[in-house]
Amino acid sequence: SDRAVQLFLETEANNSNYYTDSLRACLVAAIRSSGASQSTIKLVATNLIANGKLDEGVQLLCMIDKGLDACRYLQTYGKWDQAAWLAKATLDYNDCAEVMRRWIEHLSGTQISQQSRGLLLCISLGQFKKALLMVFGMRFFDRAALFAEACLEYGLLPTDDSSVSLLLESVFTEYARYLYAIGLINAAKYYCTKGGQEGKRLLEDIS
Repeated sequence: SDRAVQLFLETEANNSNYYTDSLRACLVAAIRSSGASQSTIKLVATNLIANGKLDEGVQLLCMIDKGLDACRYLQTYGKWDQAAWLAKATLDYNDCAEVMRRWIEHLSGTQISQQSRGLLLCISLGQFKKALLMVFGMRFFDRAALFAEACLEYGLLPTDDSSVSLLLESVFTEYARYLYAIGLINAAKYYCTKGGQEGKRLLEDIS
């Protein structure tokens, strides 16, 4: 709070935001001495956002430690990058992860280029199963198989989870089918052996 007050007070007198920032400095200082003001500030913030002043409302929410609410509003209004930046700068890991997960879900329903961005977010959060599902769903079977093998090598996927085992079998079987289609028969047979029952059936068909 002290740093926020200092920054607002450092606004130059000839700046168009001088008066507003001076009032904000007073507001931040008042917050420290009165917890009762927070409900009023939150109400003002939501009213500002509802009336098209998103940035101003977000600033007020951050002043009263409502950063997660601020991120949600930013995402609701399509400011995904700003929400991610704010989450990284102000939230703890769990709240930040919630913001990122919502962004991932949003990106998953968009074009491939944006899905790739969501994939990187999954990996950054350690959600390796979700990342593998995304690559597989994008039909990048070669990348999915290589990513699966890397995850298995470093113990990043819970192989005792039946849903993970089924996913891995599907990934390796589809990769085997891809390899067979481009003429790499021996490699296809190898990945068939990693594809469970579905892989065995494919191996019988191509042998």
